[in-house]
Order: sequence, then structure tokens, then C-alpha cells
Amino acid sequence: MKNLTIIGAQWGDEGKGKIVDYLSNNYDVVLRFQGGHNAGHTIIVDNKKFILSILPSGLIRNKLCIIGSNVVIDPIHFVNEIKLLKKKKINISNSNLKIANNASILLPFHSIIDKIREKNLSKKKIGTTGRGIGPCYEDKVARRGLKIYDLEDLENLRFRLKNLINFHNIFIKKLSKKNIISFNENFKLLKSLRKKILSYSVDVSEFVNSKNFSKKKLLFEGAQGLMLDIDHGTYPYVTSSNTLPAVAPLSLGLKPSKIGHILGIVKAYTTRVGEGPFPSEIKNNLGLKIAKIGREFGSVTGRPRRCGWFDAVQCKKAINISGIDSLALTKIDVLDNLKKIKICNKYKLKNKILDQMPTSNNDLKRVKPQYLTLDGWNEDTSKIKKLKFLPLKARRFISTIEKLLGVPITFLSNGPDRSNIIKLKKFF
Repeated sequence: MKNLTIIGAQWGDEGKGKIVDYLSNNYDVVLRFQGGHNAGHTIIVDNKKFILSILPSGLIRNKLCIIGSNVVIDPIHFVNEIKLLKKKKINISNSNLKIANNASILLPFHSIIDKIREKNLSKKKIGTTGRGIGPCYEDKVARRGLKIYDLEDLENLRFRLKNLINFHNIFIKKLSKKNIISFNENFKLLKSLRKKILSYSVDVSEFVNSKNFSKKKLLFEGAQGLMLDIDHGTYPYVTSSNTLPAVAPLSLGLKPSKIGHILGIVKAYTTRVGEGPFPSEIKNNLGLKIAKIGREFGSVTGRPRRCGWFDAVQCKKAINISGIDSLALTKIDVLDNLKKIKICNKYKLKNKILDQMPTSNNDLKRVKPQYLTLDGWNEDTSKIKKLKFLPLKARRFISTIEKLLGVPITFLSNGPDRSNIIKLKKFF
């Protein structure tokens, strides 16, 4: 079996964690390659819920899990998430969890900066989670941020932390005198956590390129959806990292060919959290109904998700920019009781019909979605285990999406539990 990369092909919240959990039994290692603790993956096993936001989903199945260098790590949240999973009897130690020693450290003041900016500086809000992800990535790119390996030498840590805090306090003092960053508090925090963090730390490229890894089957786990990619997403309403599978080998220090088969995860409808253009959004009670049935609230922040019809134009762009080989379609059961179901297959901009998603946000805000309307199946699909037992109209819905996208749908998720998955086609 090839290596596998799993990514969200919409605006996030597609159900990546569940699919990673389902497929990880076939792999030796699960590798998280981007994002921070703003990405929530929910896995339900026998009515027991696990919510992961920084730790790879493979831990639920006791797989070796690795967090790559392009992930920003909040040490407080990292330690607390480990504690929460251990309370739920999940085995976690430095034998089955590794973090890249060149990953960036996210500190409490990054969150403060994030919230101050969103409140005071933005006339039009981006809709961040307020968890400090953006400011931490900024520090990384500006070469002033802290890395995990900076925890090894206290004098070096003291020097680098002081410079970092001095830089940010210049900005903080102008906008919020009560939030001046304390060097002593942050240094004390890092000193108290450094040994725990360093116990998981490795030179990740050396580790994954060692002889012991040569025959291991790898599963790469993305965080946010492709349309939140900093370069190819709906900028500026995006996350602060690249979410494309091409980032996976970069983050782990591996050959690009190692990413293997690329599996995109899409919902049977579309959701988006926060601000930004959303062509197929349903702005009436039906949108609220879908949100209620689908329990569309962020697993990390609790924020309500905006709901819309499946957008094939958006998904075609996601396939183009990422090289998706096949798809998993999730939450089809949410549509079980709808009389009519729509699929956006084109956009209209003024008098022009578009088959492709515009790059410009100004154009994307003005497009009018053009829909195919299908009959709903009005049957409960949540207990179905095989394709042949799916309602004919549900199968027609699936085949219509396949034809529009030109990519096979290999898995169907029809409920929240890890057992609610139907294998539709042979998986490479």
C-alpha cells in the first residue's frame, strides 16, 4: 500500500480526523504537517468523543505520531491535551509521539496580539480563532520566533525570548497598556514546561529518514481546509500556513514523492467558519436547519459554521491546487430528510458563466451560484453498511459529484461514529 496524505478540500471541518482514524490502522506512522491548535479533529468511538487540536489523530489507535516543523506548538495546550487523552485511557509517551525540534513555539502573548488586532485594527475582521496562530507564524517568518530546540539552553532561551517580547511590547504599549507582556512570567512558564516538551523532541528529518523508517507506511494528516491556504485560498480570509499536501514533505524533511496517494475530504454540503466569501451559502432557515442537524459548531472554538450547498466549482479548484487522487464524502446522512438537494456547478459573474473559481475575492463575493437540483432520498442512511443498500437517489447524488469533479469518491461517511463509513471503491 502506498503512503497516504489526507487533506480537507473545502474550508475545513470536513471530517478529516474521523477518516484519518479509520484509515490509520493500515499505516505505521501518522504525521501532522501544518497548522496549530486552532484545528479541531473530532473522533467518536462507541459514543466516546475525542477532540484533538494539536495532536495527530493516529494516537487514538496507538500509532507512532509525529508533529512536523511547519506546525506551531503551544506548549501549555500540548501538555494539557496529552493529559486529557491520558484520562481517557489513551496511551501517550515519547515512544509513540515525537515533535520536530525545529517547530515554532506559540506563547500566551501571541493570542493576546491576535485578539487586539482583530478588535482594534481590522475594519473588516478576518475571523481568526484568536489563538495566536497568525502572530506566531509571523514571528517564524520574521526570524525572531522561538523554536523547540531553543528550550535546550536556558541562556540562549533568555536572550531570544527577551528580544521577542521587547519587539512585541512596542506594539502592545500603543494599543493596550494593561496587556504589556511580562518577560519573567513567560520565561518561568517555559522553564516549567521545557523538560516535558523536550522529552518528545527529535531532529525530525533525521528521524524519518533513518533506516528504521525505510519500510514504514506513512499517513500525512493535514489540518485546515485547502481553501484556507495562505497562497491559494480566499485570501485574506485564510489561515497563516500552507494547507496543501506539498507542504507535508517540507515539514518533515522528506522527499516529495513520499506523500503518496492524496485523499481529499469533502462534506455532502459546504461549511465555513468566520468571515470571507462563500458563494453557495444558504442564508435562510434551511441553512440553520442543516447546521442544527449536522451539529455545525467548531470543535475547538464552539463557533457556529455557516452552511451552504455542495460547491463543485470550489472543489475543482481544490483538486487542481492539491493534486487530489480520490475523495471521501462525509455527512451524507445530514441531507437525509431534504426534499430537494442542490449542487453548485457553475458561477455567474455579471453576464459571464464561470466554470472556475475566481482568484479575486472581489469577484468571488459577486458571483451568483448556478445550481443543479436533485431529488432528495428521504431515507435514513445512517445505518447502511454497503453501497448497494444506499437509496438510488443518494447514489445519483454521489455519481453526479463524481462526474462534475472527475475524481472518484472512494469512501462515504454516513454518521459520526468511526464505524459509520462505507467503502465505495477499491482504494488504490
